[in-house]
Amino acid sequence: MKVEIISIGNEILFGSIIDTNANYIIKKLREVNLNVHRISAIGDEEGELIALLKEAYQRSQIIITTGGLGPTEDDITFQSIAKALQVNLVKYPEAEKHMSSILNRIGVNISPSNLKQTFLPEGAHCILNPYGTAPAMILEKEERIIIALPGVPLEMRNLLAKEIIPFLQKKFPNLKQRQSRIIRVSGLGESTVNDKIKKFIQENKQLDIGIYASPEDIQIQLNAQAETLQETTVILDQATEQLKRLLGNYIFGFDQQSLEEVIGNLLKSRELTLAVAESCTGGMLGEMITSVPGSSDYFKGGIISYDGELKEKLLEVPPDIMIRYGQVSEQVARAMAEGVRKKCFSNIGLSITGIAGPGGGSPEKPVGLVYIALADGENTLVQKHQLHQGNQGKYPLKPLKGNTLKRKSTLFDKQGRQTIRLRSARRTLNMLRLYLLNLIQANETKNK
Repeated sequence: MKVEIISIGNEILFGSIIDTNANYIIKKLREVNLNVHRISAIGDEEGELIALLKEAYQRSQIIITTGGLGPTEDDITFQSIAKALQVNLVKYPEAEKHMSSILNRIGVNISPSNLKQTFLPEGAHCILNPYGTAPAMILEKEERIIIALPGVPLEMRNLLAKEIIPFLQKKFPNLKQRQSRIIRVSGLGESTVNDKIKKFIQENKQLDIGIYASPEDIQIQLNAQAETLQETTVILDQATEQLKRLLGNYIFGFDQQSLEEVIGNLLKSRELTLAVAESCTGGMLGEMITSVPGSSDYFKGGIISYDGELKEKLLEVPPDIMIRYGQVSEQVARAMAEGVRKKCFSNIGLSITGIAGPGGGSPEKPVGLVYIALADGENTLVQKHQLHQGNQGKYPLKPLKGNTLKRKSTLFDKQGRQTIRLRSARRTLNMLRLYLLNLIQANETKNK
């Protein structure tokens, strides 16, 4: 069963809006075991749209369009569908009645432009839109189904949920059941994950497996298909156990679980409290931790010590250490974690200090050098990470003779800086997660 989505509108091609409709439709169709095999975006040019509709009609059993159902001249979806399928446009009285009701309610008279929306391809099932004047439609012809939905996301989502999905479920009752699961991994790169599970992928041909990377984590998506949901659950459970054996503690969660949420649960289970000291991340780590409801149970607070003077006065970092080793150093990260734990009266202190760029780097300490630390009152763990190297912002700028050199910030610089800060915070959270897991495992071994 091939499903195709066509997103219509110049505003999509011009970049004026982001087409979120196609993504939403894909997710909802997958829930009823229908897979989209093609997505197209096209402007408001009738000839091109007609040609695309004809092509889609030849290759796909279900065609879903979004957009182009309004009252203006560039809203051409209904007429293009009619011409592509060689049927007439006919007036649907129920569409006009619905429109009149809505416009009368807000004190607007029907214009000839509005009436354009009441003409649909002959033979279509007209679907009234409770959130707008533009109706949707379903047209069945020669074992093909053409569905036209409004482009306004609120209207599209409402009609998809209440009209289109129920229609498709009734039309295709015997589709195989499909279920997905996401395995979330932290601490490994995408290529390393692929190498570790390559044999698993090759041996599990019954699964559709994808590996997706982001600055936050690596996601392994497992898609299982079977006659019943119970069978898909068994397949996914077996695959999950195999991945646990292959990846161990690099797996931090499943589906929609976040790293912050997992860490919160671990802290609460041990009745431990946490405080953070941040330099280059500027509060990002604290924001991530407090994004979890109930984080006040374990999060004491944080200190953003961007300046060396604040590191000295608020965190009691010895000034001679900063002078000798620099603010971005193992020694300073250690002192920051120990200082914030003491100042905030917490069981655990975390710290981050680094060079986020685009400037400020040197050959000895390039942009992307980050030190993170964890102090628990007995021991202090410190990790060094080199998160980014590149030509942009690698070394500090040298002023020209007699002038001040002004460096124009580029999009690359801004994205690179943000990525370094984000990865610094994520790696610090993952260090905390692994520490807590080791603590729990050590306690379990002791009690045996």
